[in-house]
Amino acid sequence: MSMDEEIRFLLNLQLLADEIEESVPGLRFYAGKDEQCLEGICFYLPGMELPSRYACIVRAEELKTVPVPDRHCSLVAAGPVPEEWKNGFHTILEFPENTDPMRLMNLCQEAFHRHRAWAESLRNIVMREGSVDELCAASYPYFQNPLFVHDAQLHVISCPVWREGMIAWEKDELTGLMITPLEELNELKTDKEYLSTLTTKKAQIFSAELRGYRDIYVNIWDPHGRYEGRLVICELEHPLKPGQFAAAEYLAGLIRLTMSRRGHREKTYKKTLYQMIDGMIRGKEFSPPEVEKRIAQCRWKMGDPYVCIRMDAEEWEGSPSSSASVCSYVEAKVAGSLACYDSNRICIIINLSMNDHYTSDIAGILRDGLFKAGFSSVFHEFARLSHYYRQASLALEYCRKRNDTRWYYTFGDIAVDYIADLGCTEFAPEELCAAELMRLRKYDADNKTELYKTLCTYILNERNTVATSSQLYVGRSTLFYRLRKIKEITGLDAADMSEPVKNLYLRLSIFIMERIKK
Repeated sequence: MSMDEEIRFLLNLQLLADEIEESVPGLRFYAGKDEQCLEGICFYLPGMELPSRYACIVRAEELKTVPVPDRHCSLVAAGPVPEEWKNGFHTILEFPENTDPMRLMNLCQEAFHRHRAWAESLRNIVMREGSVDELCAASYPYFQNPLFVHDAQLHVISCPVWREGMIAWEKDELTGLMITPLEELNELKTDKEYLSTLTTKKAQIFSAELRGYRDIYVNIWDPHGRYEGRLVICELEHPLKPGQFAAAEYLAGLIRLTMSRRGHREKTYKKTLYQMIDGMIRGKEFSPPEVEKRIAQCRWKMGDPYVCIRMDAEEWEGSPSSSASVCSYVEAKVAGSLACYDSNRICIIINLSMNDHYTSDIAGILRDGLFKAGFSSVFHEFARLSHYYRQASLALEYCRKRNDTRWYYTFGDIAVDYIADLGCTEFAPEELCAAELMRLRKYDADNKTELYKTLCTYILNERNTVATSSQLYVGRSTLFYRLRKIKEITGLDAADMSEPVKNLYLRLSIFIMERIKK
């Protein structure tokens, strides 16, 4: 689709009816399948095929001899239209019988002109890469009601005219933008009608029950299906009209295009919640009240269960290449998630109270994008996000090192490796591990015995002689002989190995020494 096609505004007959009904008593409108496809007005001539993209002016009596077409058409008729035409399919604007067809043409042309003038002004704003604020300012006279646009975090992007009764926004100290007050947010979070509006795709009416007046609202979605914000037209100055639904959807489409062009996400989200998350994963401290206020924008709580995931956008193959696109894609596909980035490094936070199937959601993204990822442990202290981002980063690092078929590792999968590697940064393995094991390995090397393997198997089997002899394929008498020999060489007996701290040290030493062999 070309740019001209994307920003073109076609009318439907409802828009004309809204314009004309006040000046023509007795006007009747039959909506039928009122398609938004009209490019202009024409007169009907006997024998002509009724056009689909033009509203056709006709004397109703002429329709008596015209077969009702299977294809949808829009009629502007003088006089009562035959009943067979009023079949719920065709759209009809029915004027009194004595109405002059030339007057119909003039009324329709004037209505077309007003709508086209508005659409042309918006088109010019978009073509010169103007702002959302310019689009809204040009639309206030058209809708004859105040309107505003907010983003997904309820920051006001544009409100050219404010009227008494509208939300009394307050200034966000961090960004300088106006934002819905917390008490208003809490009210919305408990309103069933408002919650039901968060998934709608077309222009809808929000009732007067909550605020005392009706709104037309249109949710703004990005190409990946991610909620970007909302256009709201408030019924405070003039009654809302049915045709304004189509106009509101057109305006919302241009707002979405403008937001995507101007990198709106970077200018608003990054300065609020995303900026805080970016600071937190870098180690910057924020006060608990500030963190609580920020995460409340997406209905999160400080004590909710969370998991942090780290993956890198440079691994993405055959999909959007930029980090911003990957973040938008993740947020669209994974419920209860936020994703921000620094260069190619992507941090994903998932609220598990909103999504307890996150592993399957993420697995599809990793598989399709050929990502590797690291997952933190589950945590409940959002203010300690930086620690869990570090866990996720370490898990990703080990996932790459192992270079196996797994798409991701959790911190729990690699925690012991990390502890072992951390110890080995200061000491060589032979200096770090239990001296008894090192002594036994040397004895085996000098005497060609298998006492070290016997001791390791015995310890890892929790000192179970039956399991140990079975695993080593030796008889019990041979095993007991070896254990006595091990005690002679190392001083270790079953009582020593059962002591919790000593047992842990021996097991960790075995783990480190086995990693060296690999």
